[in-house]
Amino acid sequence: MKILVISQNFYPEIGSGANRIKNLYTQLSKIHDVDVLTTTPTYPNQKMYNDKKYWNEPEINDSSDILRIPMKLKKQSKSMFMRLLYYVELSLKVRVFLMKKQKKYDVVYVTSPNIFLAWVTLFFQKKKTGITRVLEIRDLWPDSVSKIDKINISWIYGFLKYLEGKMYRLADKIVINNEGFRKHIESFSPRTPIFYLPNGLTDQETEAIVKGDEFKVLYTGNIGFAQSLEQLIDVANLLEKAKITFNVIGYGVNAHAFRDYIKMQNFKHVTMYDECSRAEALEQIKQHNVQLSLLKTDDVFMNVLPGKIVDGIGCNTVVVSNIGGYANALLKEYDAGVAIEAGSAEDIVDAIQHIHDNPKEELKYRENMQRLLNDEFLWSKNIYKLNRFLSRDALDNV
Repeated sequence: MKILVISQNFYPEIGSGANRIKNLYTQLSKIHDVDVLTTTPTYPNQKMYNDKKYWNEPEINDSSDILRIPMKLKKQSKSMFMRLLYYVELSLKVRVFLMKKQKKYDVVYVTSPNIFLAWVTLFFQKKKTGITRVLEIRDLWPDSVSKIDKINISWIYGFLKYLEGKMYRLADKIVINNEGFRKHIESFSPRTPIFYLPNGLTDQETEAIVKGDEFKVLYTGNIGFAQSLEQLIDVANLLEKAKITFNVIGYGVNAHAFRDYIKMQNFKHVTMYDECSRAEALEQIKQHNVQLSLLKTDDVFMNVLPGKIVDGIGCNTVVVSNIGGYANALLKEYDAGVAIEAGSAEDIVDAIQHIHDNPKEELKYRENMQRLLNDEFLWSKNIYKLNRFLSRDALDNV
């Protein structure tokens, strides 16, 4: 098949979204002819990609399959209005591309967020074109946006929910990265086939290393609107008091606030580092004993499957999280980490202290995490299931 993947985020950008689409492209390309329609890298900022360390995939760098849309406006603007204009510009350019080129493809696979790309791919299209339109959902939008403190969409929320339902119904097939999304989507569109494809790791990425003698805790990734800055600070204070090494590799809107706080407190056991490439981040995760995942305790955020958890499992580093929903149930089913739904900073640090004091408990978690990895989070296994889903015409859910 000839497949077009549409995504705002793509290699060499950091973050689970870009990494997911990179792996989707590389794995599907082993079976099909795949193009990716995307932009130049800008997340979390454009300047960092002047560093060649992020461009560490020569085959992708040289590939003619990667179609990058030139943008006049900048995404990383402090003005919400200018960001909206950026999304409008991107959406219009994707729409023009589809009008000219989509007939070349058997499958058009669009990933959301960004929600605007899903809309221009699915809305106002002829029903019978011979093209299978696949919608990938990585975030329940607009619900997730409505829970962000600084964004008020209450005045338009009802209309956005209407567009959400219409989007699900117009898709020929839907892919989700979290099994917890299934019931929500089925409530809008019960007949649309749905396939669960979690974020994952390649076999090469899961190669283990021997951990050092010092017990260390790590937080990697975004410190943004969905993450609880206050709880991260509380955890840092408690780990400092416990004299447990806590390293943070962070970026995002609240990263500077966290850095300033630990500097002001003159912590001895808490250190923050700048963002790094995915390969460097995975190497760091493997060298730590605990991978921390903290989200705001709203239902929308509690029911996701964070990339931090998947990476911790893949790196055989014990996950400790305040997550709920499907991720919570999965960790408990396999006894492969600690998930305390809406847990306090004290709950989280108590769990870390218990692992610190009980090496056999850590070993048990790590053995169980290996089983969970093999069952759930390997691209080498999951890509063939996705291929069957994309190729078949069955109407039943998977």
